[in-house]
Amino acid sequence: MPVCSRRWLTLLMTLALLLSGFGADGAVAAPPGKGSQGGATCPVAGGAQVVLDPGHGGDDPGAVNSTYGLEEEDLTLEIAYRTQALLQHAGYSVALTRYGDTGLGNSERGEIANACGALVFVEIHLNGSSDPSVNYSQTFWGKKRKDLEFSQVMSGALSSLGIPNNGTGQFANGGLLQATMPSTLVEAVFLTNNDEGAKFAAGTRQGEIAQAIAAGVMAFL
Repeated sequence: MPVCSRRWLTLLMTLALLLSGFGADGAVAAPPGKGSQGGATCPVAGGAQVVLDPGHGGDDPGAVNSTYGLEEEDLTLEIAYRTQALLQHAGYSVALTRYGDTGLGNSERGEIANACGALVFVEIHLNGSSDPSVNYSQTFWGKKRKDLEFSQVMSGALSSLGIPNNGTGQFANGGLLQATMPSTLVEAVFLTNNDEGAKFAAGTRQGEIAQAIAAGVMAFL
C-alpha cells in the first residue's frame, strides 16, 4: 500500500477513535478496559491475554527506508494488526497499545499491558542502520527472571524469516521494565536493508513477520 494511502487510513482510524470517545453531552467517555495502571486503561473491554505494541508513532517515525518511502511507525502498526488477526483466529484475546498514528511514552506502553492483565507483552520494531546491507533478527528482554525465556522463544520463532538471528539481549526499555508479565522487544528485520525494503513495498514481509510473532506467542503460551 503506498505511504500516502496508509497515512489517510491512519488519519481516518484515529478520527473514528476520537469521535467514539465523546458522549452525547460532549464529555469525553472513559474507554473500555479491565482496569487502570498508572493512569493507563486497557482499550479492550474485559482485558486481553496478549498486548501488542506497534513501535514508534506520532512525531517519531522510527527507522526509515527512503528508497521505498517506508517508515517504521506505519509498518509496525500493520504488522500488529496482522498478528492480532492471527492470534484472535487461534482463540486469544488481543489488544494493541495504539490503533493509529499515536505517540506513546515507553512506560505508558507497559502500563497499558498491565491494565489489560495481559499474559504476555510484545513490542514490535524494525531495526535500522546506515549500512543498507546489514540485516538480522534480534529480541530484547528487560528483567531477566520475567522476560528472558519469552525473549528466547520469540527469537527462535523469528528464525522463520530466513535471515541471520542475533539471539536475545538485555535492554532497559521503559515498556519492558514497566510491564509485569513476560515481555519482549522484537527487532524483526532491518527496514533499511535493500532486500527488506523491496519485500515491504511488495506487501509480503509484513505477513511473514506477523506469522513469526504469532507463532512465538503461541509457543510460549
